[in-house]
Amino acid sequence: MKFRTRLIVYYLAAALIAMSLVGLAVLRGIEHYGMLAVEEQLIEQSESALVYAKQVYFLERNESQELSRQTARHITNNLSAGQRQVRIYDQQLNLLSASVNGVEQALDGVGIPSAGSLASALAGNYAYVVRNNNVYFAAPIDLAGEAAGVLEFVYPLDFLNEVLRVTSRIFMMGAAGFGIIITLFSIAIAGKMVAPIKQLVKATDKYAKRDFSPLDIKRADELGQLSESFNQMGEKLQEYIQRQKQFVSNVSHELRTPLTAIKGYAEYMTTEVKGKPDLEKAVYHLNNESARLAKLVDELLLLSRIDANKEQFLFEKLDFSQLVVETTSRLNIRAKKYKVAIELHVEPDVYVFGDQLKLAQVIINLLDNGIKFSPVNSSVEVCLQAKNEKAKLIIKDRGMGIPKQDLEKVFDRFYRAENAASVGGTGLGLAIAKEIITSHKGTITLSSRPKGEGTKLEVSLPQP
Repeated sequence: MKFRTRLIVYYLAAALIAMSLVGLAVLRGIEHYGMLAVEEQLIEQSESALVYAKQVYFLERNESQELSRQTARHITNNLSAGQRQVRIYDQQLNLLSASVNGVEQALDGVGIPSAGSLASALAGNYAYVVRNNNVYFAAPIDLAGEAAGVLEFVYPLDFLNEVLRVTSRIFMMGAAGFGIIITLFSIAIAGKMVAPIKQLVKATDKYAKRDFSPLDIKRADELGQLSESFNQMGEKLQEYIQRQKQFVSNVSHELRTPLTAIKGYAEYMTTEVKGKPDLEKAVYHLNNESARLAKLVDELLLLSRIDANKEQFLFEKLDFSQLVVETTSRLNIRAKKYKVAIELHVEPDVYVFGDQLKLAQVIINLLDNGIKFSPVNSSVEVCLQAKNEKAKLIIKDRGMGIPKQDLEKVFDRFYRAENAASVGGTGLGLAIAKEIITSHKGTITLSSRPKGEGTKLEVSLPQP
């Protein structure tokens, strides 16, 4: 999940959780205060009803201190008018009478789910329980200072539950609308927050490619500080690389003079040691190693001149097809030495605008690598074709291939793939080839083919 998407999801989740908690708190508050209102209402009704019950009792009693069923029936029928349900119990909590809206109910069909509150009321307290969407409110009937029974109101909670349902529906609709709004705001905010981070990510990619262009992020927060640190790091890296290149250039220049002298003396000694096998062998190796060192110095000086924009390129329209064929033929002897065949597939009349000597050097470097890394009795395929106004030079070998993690790094100077340690080389061939092709406004790419099929290298140059 992208960072921007993650931010949006987090904002939305936080908002919905907050809305849910607020909604639950409001619903619980409505339920709590609704029940308090019901309780107050029932207490007021019970106090009035108890006054009425005492009056009826004193009017109808026959020397008895107990509520009669007839008296209880009279009380419940009158008190239940107006859609209310009223019940009266005696001292043993036996149901004496139950009426709804002034109509008496059959006692054997009335359930009593409120035994706990009835017992509490008989002890002289107000008490209620909630069962099956009803409040069963019990109040003691105090006659002559003694609890003679219990008066119970059954109050339906339909209205309160409807209020809670409507409120819940409103909250759900509000949450949906709020979710849409917060999502839109989150997208805008996340986009604004992620923009400088994207710039930093692009900067790291550029840094990996040695492009140390400064970042322009003007902020007074941590991202602004990070941007400034990036710019400072880029300056330091650029300075370090420049010093490294300058050091290599200086060393190469310093090596050239004594190396020329060594080569001269080695060539002179070649004729002086004839007939002396041991000395001939030593001078032979001296000549070879001095030539190899001279080649390395020349390559380093070439890279130094390219870095300093001092290398001259003689651009002209040239027959790239002919150049590939001629340059490839120069490496036939080397290919035979390694017992590698060169398969040439060159489309005729492919022209480019470039420096003939520099492009020939690129072909030699690339083809030489293909030959060196190919196994005995294998082949290197060289293909040239014109496609989409580009000259495409493709070189395929049958060697060991290049590990995926090394594909980009092998174009760095002196870098060699992990599996190339057993093959001689300086690690400059591909670096020089890339610099030359880049100077020709072309591209060079490298890909490792399936195991056992080697490496594919492609050079693309614009056609005139």
